[in-house]
Amino acid sequence: MDKASFEAADPIMDQIAEMVDRVLDSSQFEGIRRVLTQLSEAIGHTSSVNLNVNIEVFDPRRPHALPLLTSGFSTSAGQFPYRTWGDSTPQKYVVNGQMQVTPHDRCPRCYGTWDFKFKNRSCPGCGATLGQDVKVLLDTDVCPFCEEGRVSISAPVCDKCGFRVEPSDVVWG
Repeated sequence: MDKASFEAADPIMDQIAEMVDRVLDSSQFEGIRRVLTQLSEAIGHTSSVNLNVNIEVFDPRRPHALPLLTSGFSTSAGQFPYRTWGDSTPQKYVVNGQMQVTPHDRCPRCYGTWDFKFKNRSCPGCGATLGQDVKVLLDTDVCPFCEEGRVSISAPVCDKCGFRVEPSDVVWG
């Protein structure tokens, strides 16, 4: 998703997420939580049951939808459902000279699942390769691997996890 579209969608997605959270946590949803517990008990202890609310963007130029929100409930072994969230933090990329923003576990070119890009260097969906077709845009000092430590051009090794940023994989912004 281009940066302008992502920035326009972000506050709206925050509003939607808050509204979905209120509904899922409300007393009106108590009956559904109870029935999910019964379903979990009925299917046995080796399986789990998930109920999710998903918001996805469909771009006709790409083969996959881009998930922007995943929230819901999960239960197993007849236990009362607990809340789940499946969102990934956004990451900025440069693809064909254009800035793209997608959840970090998605390919910015095809929107397919592509997690751990620094380890799995090619997208399984479209074959895009990190460092060639896709570069991570680092416009903050946040480590792109652990998202907790700090990196910079002059100090490319994360001070928290020890990950080394390879200059060919990134664009410093």
